[in-house]
Amino acid sequence: MNLLLKRAFLLLNLVTASLLLKAQSVMDPTDMVDFTKLKLPPLETLYQNAKQSPGVEMYEAKMEAQANQLITEKRSWLKYFRVGGSWQYGNIAINSAFTNEYTPLFYQSSGVTQSSYYGTAGVNIPLDDLFDRGNKIKRQKMEQRFTQLELDKWLDEQRIRIVNSYTKVKTALSTLKKKIEDYNIALANYKMTENEFKSGNANISDLNTAKKLETEAYEILKTNESIITNEILTLEILSKTKIISQ
Repeated sequence: MNLLLKRAFLLLNLVTASLLLKAQSVMDPTDMVDFTKLKLPPLETLYQNAKQSPGVEMYEAKMEAQANQLITEKRSWLKYFRVGGSWQYGNIAINSAFTNEYTPLFYQSSGVTQSSYYGTAGVNIPLDDLFDRGNKIKRQKMEQRFTQLELDKWLDEQRIRIVNSYTKVKTALSTLKKKIEDYNIALANYKMTENEFKSGNANISDLNTAKKLETEAYEILKTNESIITNEILTLEILSKTKIISQ
């Protein structure tokens, strides 16, 4: 009976090892990162790089459009005045022919060059538009200021998100070495119990317990690494900074 259990257990180990090898062959590049040697950029660097986000560009483009609109509004008084003019230049020619019974046919031609010009000017000032002009300029300035405040608010919120992810990464990294040690101890204990089981010095219950502890330690370690990977990738998106991505 013990021989059958040993063979079944060895077969299970072979199948598990084969599946692990296949999984490793399609492993994501981020799984190959040695997180124990990872150093995060300073928070100030992440803050500055976050200003390269498309969200910032959107607000800056909006403010630029509002600044141009403000310039147009300040020059709107020019529409109250109308100035016009024209200039003409031409050559007038007269050709004539004359003859009678006493006079032979003769031709006569005359011409004159002349030019003319004139100009017009006018003023038309709608009073309601004139008195509201100051308010229009003020409103345009307020819109520009409001957009700036929106940008500042967005950057503050982005900083908070960066800090949250940064803190989670630092916390997970601080416990990573301990979780690796726990897993290595559980793995060594499992291998030792496996050898004792093969030599008949341990029963199947001892082996199952050791395997369970090794599996739990492995899952805890991988969960911790998953948190680190997820939060670092989030940091990269928020701050526009490459940390582990290639």
